[in-house]
Amino acid sequence: MINVPPSYSIVFVLMILEGMSLPIPSEIVMPLVGYYSTKGFLDPYAGIAVGTLGSLVGSLIDYYIALKLGLPFLERYGKIFKLTHDKLESLSRWFERYGIQSVFLFRFVPAFRALISFPAGLSKMRLPLFILATFFGHLIWDSVLVYIGIYFSSTWESIINILDHYLYIISAIVAIGIVLYILIKGNFLKF
Repeated sequence: MINVPPSYSIVFVLMILEGMSLPIPSEIVMPLVGYYSTKGFLDPYAGIAVGTLGSLVGSLIDYYIALKLGLPFLERYGKIFKLTHDKLESLSRWFERYGIQSVFLFRFVPAFRALISFPAGLSKMRLPLFILATFFGHLIWDSVLVYIGIYFSSTWESIINILDHYLYIISAIVAIGIVLYILIKGNFLKF
């Protein structure tokens, strides 16, 4: 059943992955923290703290990847983080122009919020400033998302019930899609 409440450790790990620019949307994780807080499973303040710390840890990982491994690594493996050459150039221009403000403000821009850690690391931004801007950006963002989850908790319940009802159908479609992808990529099926 899908209506199983998350633990703080699950929230922490998911938000680390989100902070690392991986496709884990905080826009789903943190509103669910708010939703589950209305059901008494999680404390909203503890959820915000755990989520914010997880995002900070993930952002620090990206910062250190850029700082220690540099531009050649990001250009070669950036696709793992959905970081294209054009995105990196654009983010680097923003970072060069606005510095700490860009690190703070980009925490509110979906699709770019985690990626700003890379130009900060590449430019060797002072770590205390990076942590400060990142922490407060994540804190505000995560707080807003938890509040949205609380405010729309009855809507979340409807969505969860619909997903629970159609979970088997959704799972079958996803499984068929994965099998087809593997067959096509492995040249077992040709179109």
